[in-house]
Amino acid sequence: MTFALGPSAARAEGPAPATTAPATTTPATAAPRRVEVRLSISRAAAEALGGEPRVRRLLEIELDDTGTLAPGPSGPLGDDVAHVWIDLPSPSEVLIEARLAERAAGRRFILIGGLNPDVAARLVAIAANELVRAQARPIRPRKAPAPRTPTPKELELAARRAPAIVWSVAPSFAFLPGSSGTLWGAGASLGFRGAGVSERATARWLTGPTSAGATRWFEVGLAVDYRVYLASSVRLMLGADAALGFLHLSDVRATDGILHARDAWSGRAGGLLGVDVRAFGPAWLGLHLSPGAILRPARFETSGGLDGAVRGLWLGVDLALQLEHPLARSAPTNPR
Repeated sequence: MTFALGPSAARAEGPAPATTAPATTTPATAAPRRVEVRLSISRAAAEALGGEPRVRRLLEIELDDTGTLAPGPSGPLGDDVAHVWIDLPSPSEVLIEARLAERAAGRRFILIGGLNPDVAARLVAIAANELVRAQARPIRPRKAPAPRTPTPKELELAARRAPAIVWSVAPSFAFLPGSSGTLWGAGASLGFRGAGVSERATARWLTGPTSAGATRWFEVGLAVDYRVYLASSVRLMLGADAALGFLHLSDVRATDGILHARDAWSGRAGGLLGVDVRAFGPAWLGLHLSPGAILRPARFETSGGLDGAVRGLWLGVDLALQLEHPLARSAPTNPR
């Protein structure tokens, strides 16, 4: 005999066991900074806001995620202690000040004219909490300003005053009107420039005819000059120089009263005036004049028995090529 099993007699099969998904972990966020708030309230403010206990209770509710309210306004100092002061400067205005540790105090005014004390107290509590929250935010370090690139004009001005070695060579000419002489040759100088002023040692070798006949002039001297820039590539030169000269007079019988002597010494001094034009980079071309006078006449006697002297005015002309070698790169400052 076969028995049929009804639905009620069938073995019930339970649902397949559920598989639990692995829990995803999220990185814990840094807990916000919590501070201890110490509240001080003036008597006038407490009366306008429904009493100090009510203000403290509302502020404690608002501070739920910012900090905790201390039971009193006093206590030990600390970096996580904020002081809140509530005052009533006028019947319709409440002043709230908050300060955390050594930070600058925050301040806010709340108008309560015509408001219910309960509503006014809630507004004050909200404003005080916002001030404390703002004070508790971390201070972002101020970014240092990026260094400013100096302009070409600033670099040019700095280069003009930078210390440098200056040397020059030049075809040189000298005109001696008092001795009917014209000399020509070459000159050179080597010096130091700082703050626009140059001090140079100079030398010249000149030869030519004068009233004494064929004349050779060799000199060594010192010069001081100052450059005035008219443009970046044009400048004026102003200064003075002095030199000790040695002469050789080939066609005379005596010099300075000494028979058969053809050598003598002299000296000159004068001013410097010129204009320079930049050729390229540190190289300048200049036309320089040196008007002056011979300080010690070189007296002579010709073979024909005539007396004379190399003396009088001196007008020197140089066509100079100057090179300037900076000793250090001078960087301009950044005034702000």
